[in-house]
Amino acid sequence: KQAFTQAQLGPLTLKNRFIKAATFEGVMPRGQVSDALVDFHTGVAHGGAAMTTVAYCAISPGGRVHRDTIVLDRDRAKQLQRLTS
Repeated sequence: KQAFTQAQLGPLTLKNRFIKAATFEGVMPRGQVSDALVDFHTGVAHGGAAMTTVAYCAISPGGRVHRDTIVLDRDRAKQLQRLTS
């Protein structure tokens, strides 16, 4: 029962306690936020998860483990806003 109750995560109130952990979705060509990535996470949210976390990311190009890993820079931050709107 508790899994379906609201939870507080810092300033966020989650509708339940289901959180999708980060995975490598494999739909970020050359580290770009694609329609497929947005669609994937939209589907997770529509499935009932209160929160979804995006694929593992790198903070610099040298930190990537795959050429399609997202590097968190200003351009990608703007692209990732598609997931929060």
